[in-house]
Amino acid sequence: MKKKYHILFCVNEKSQILKTISFLKEKDYTIYIANTEVEFNKFLTENPVDLVVVELDFEFKDAISITNEIRNIKSIIQPNIIIFSNKQDDYIQITAFNAGADDYICTPIKPILLEARIEAFKKRRIDELFISDINLELNKKFYVDRDQYLVITEAGKISLPRKEFEMVDLMFQNSKKIFTRNDFANIIWHSNEVANSRTIDIHIRNIRKLLGNEIIRTSKGIGYSLNI
Repeated sequence: MKKKYHILFCVNEKSQILKTISFLKEKDYTIYIANTEVEFNKFLTENPVDLVVVELDFEFKDAISITNEIRNIKSIIQPNIIIFSNKQDDYIQITAFNAGADDYICTPIKPILLEARIEAFKKRRIDELFISDINLELNKKFYVDRDQYLVITEAGKISLPRKEFEMVDLMFQNSKKIFTRNDFANIIWHSNEVANSRTIDIHIRNIRKLLGNEIIRTSKGIGYSLNI
């Protein structure tokens, strides 16, 4: 089955993108719209977003700050980011790209051109997956597919709940590091309080149940790492 492409729009006024949303929905894209910080955080953390289209002067936080925050979260699957605005100043666009934006669109947004950009992003993702396949050949026993939220082992493709996938992905991307409870709490949950609860231990136990008891190495008194 063809994988759905998920787009999150962060806008102050929905009316300015109604035409674009209607066009993309007809093309079978899944659309989310955030008008507040709560909505933004909910969609970004609970849904597999492929693209974030954010207004430069988004009311709760400007697009540059949002882009920086997304790019600094190492454990989530990184979406593409497009910033849009009626401002055409060169220095603003340069700042956007330096922050990690993939594109900058001057309004009004033209739906057909936005779709062309999306298709370019999708092609780039396919190219990345091709490289991932090569890497998988080099490490046949274990691989994390960040595009499809799958852990690939000798036993096959395994789907994990979001937080557990992020924990495995974090350890996979940093295979030489031992992660403490505080590391997981700050990077995955963005909360120190989680480190003092049994939440992380429960997730570690669930990961072992799904991937095998030996998949996670415990360094007593320190933390956890992948045993691959």
